[in-house]
This record gives sequence, C-alpha cells and structure tokens, in this order.
Amino acid sequence: MKTLRNVSKRLAWTAAVLFVLSILTIGCRPPFPQCRDNDDCAEEEGNTTMMKCCNEQCQECCQDGDCPTERPKCKDNRCVECVENADCPEEKPFCENEKCVHECEIDADCETRGKAGMICKDHKCQWECEKDEDCDEGMECKDHHCVPKCLCQTDEDCPEGKMCQDCACIDKPTCELQTIHFDFNRYNLRSEDRSTLDSNAECLKERSEMMVTIEGHCDDRGTEEYNIALGDKRARAAKKYLINLGISKGRLKTISYGEGRGVCSEFTEECWEQNRRSEFVE
Repeated sequence: MKTLRNVSKRLAWTAAVLFVLSILTIGCRPPFPQCRDNDDCAEEEGNTTMMKCCNEQCQECCQDGDCPTERPKCKDNRCVECVENADCPEEKPFCENEKCVHECEIDADCETRGKAGMICKDHKCQWECEKDEDCDEGMECKDHHCVPKCLCQTDEDCPEGKMCQDCACIDKPTCELQTIHFDFNRYNLRSEDRSTLDSNAECLKERSEMMVTIEGHCDDRGTEEYNIALGDKRARAAKKYLINLGISKGRLKTISYGEGRGVCSEFTEECWEQNRRSEFVE
C-alpha cells in the first residue's frame, strides 16, 4: 500500500514538473526573426508591420492575402504592387520594377513599346491623327501624321514666278545666262563656249517664260560694216546651237552691235578678247 502511494506521488510530481516546463517553454519565444507562429512576429518590439511567420522566419508576407491593398502581391515574402502585367489596372497596364506604370510618358517610350512613329498622348501611344479633322488648320493627316496641306500639284497651280515642289509653291530657281567669246575674226563656237551654251540652255528650260536677245559684239579692228556683219554671225551661231538643244526659236532674238559696245578700250589682246563676244539679255 505504501509502495502504491509512493508511485502516485512520483507521478504527480512528474506531471507538475512537466506542466511547469511546458509553461516555461511556451513563454520563451525564439530570437527574432525566428518564429513559431504569427504571434511571435507580432510581439517583436517595435514591429508595426504585422509580419507573418513563414517557414519559421518573420517575413512581410507568406501569400497575397497578407499584403495591403496598395501592394497586393506577395513576391519573395515581400509585398509589391505587381509581379506581371496582368496584375495592373487598365490605366497603368505595364508592370516594371514591381510597379504598375503608364504605357508612356514621352514619345520615345512608344518606340520602346514597339510602337515606333506613334506619339505619347494621355499616357498612351497613339497615332498623331487618323483623319484631317484631327490636325490643326492648314494641316492634313498623311500616314498618321499632321503635315502641311498640299497647296499645288503642278506649276500651273502656283502664281507667276513660282513652281510646285513637294506640294508647296516655291520661288523658281534663278539662273543667269553666261557670255561666250570668240577667236579673232571667227564666229565658230569653241568647245568651252559650247559648254557655256549647254548651261544656258538648261537655264532657259528652267525659266520657260524667259525671252532672250542674243547680242553679237566685236573688237575695234576692222571696218564698222565688217564688224556689224561679224557680230550678226556670232549671235546667229549661238541661237542655232540653242535651238538644236530644244529651245524654241520664238524665244530667241538676235542683234549685232559690231564694235560699238565694247567692255574694254585698251589696245591689248586680253582686252580685244573680252570684246569678241555674244551676250544673252532678258
């Protein structure tokens, strides 16, 4: 009987010890950030984030439901705004650096999004225009961009002195007709003078409204009658060459001044060469 009582005492003592030890064990929490449950994380001094116990470690989150509304996704135990584009709202459809962002902030962003040529409007990549009404006055929509309206199709659409180029009336190019010269007592065209006449012909084609008088001139050697005739031959030689290049003869008139209108009065070969010429006057 005594032995039975001793056994009962020992069992009671053992149960009491185990009870005390269990209380002591429960009251002793592991060092932060280790944890047994969420309460261990919440009890950490200064903890205002309500961390969760994930795999025996206090973390910001274990799953999406642990995160606040403004950062609703749990990634690597951190609450973030987004993980992929599908997490983002329509007005900020792209997830970049764990944040939802607009499609664009500047035009250059559109090229990054694979929408080269578009412009950034209201944070979206859009074509500058779809129809003429989308453009300002005086502009039209062409290839999704606002460009100046086409003011002409041909030169006839432009006022006098203008020509049509890239849908705009611009000043016709101004070119000057160059003087040619002759050898002594000759009226045949030298090779360098043929090149000058080629340029003159191009100028006359550009300025289709131009009427020209070809003047024949001589140096002061020889009689007046001889030089008038020689000057006429020089003017006609130039006219014939231009006609062969496609210039209408109705636009060309000739006249001879002989030696009467020299540009130099010295008795030198250099001076005489300057006077032996054909000039082209509008």
